[in-house]
Amino acid sequence: MAIILLSGGQDSATALLWAQENLKEPLWALSFSYGQRHLVELACAHRVAQLLGVPHTVLELGSLWAQWEVPSALTAEKPIQVTPDGLPTTFVPGRNLLFLVVAAIWGYPRGETRLVIGASQVDYSGYPDCRGPFMAAAQAALTQALDRPIEVLAPFLDWDKAQLWRYADSRGARELIAEETHTCYQGDRTHRHPWGYGCGACPACQLRKAGYERAFS
Repeated sequence: MAIILLSGGQDSATALLWAQENLKEPLWALSFSYGQRHLVELACAHRVAQLLGVPHTVLELGSLWAQWEVPSALTAEKPIQVTPDGLPTTFVPGRNLLFLVVAAIWGYPRGETRLVIGASQVDYSGYPDCRGPFMAAAQAALTQALDRPIEVLAPFLDWDKAQLWRYADSRGARELIAEETHTCYQGDRTHRHPWGYGCGACPACQLRKAGYERAFS
């Protein structure tokens, strides 16, 4: 069985579509409650898993980043801007690393050794934990730590949002991605656009919109 890290966003939902097409084994979707401001992400993850017929579990991690006063606009009321070190305030330090570790631990007693994550180093906001070297290092570290071969599969590392939209469309899931996933940093589910729900102004909405327009214009 392979574990899909399902955030409720476009990338992870499309990764689930990819896994259903390409992995010849049962799938299990894992989401994480980590103190994110917009719990609509978890609701969307559950709905996507339900619609695609994949069992889904939410693991409670607590409000780690908020408790430790680690700044991020995704876990606290902060403006979305670029910090002096060049990273946007939406960066959650160590998030993908922690998620992969927890997913591997959860999968250990179940014999699950393949982890699928929908990260991209093309359309990502400068996040260091969305890069190829990080994925390779995480895979190597987990393999050593658990003393069994762990695979970290990131099929979209070199894909942009337009390619993600086209892939979902080829799987007959364009409307599912638009209607059921959530990426807006403002948590807006009131404004419906051709590319989905969102404020239309935050960086996540702009990236999603631009990809949709490139894919289908």
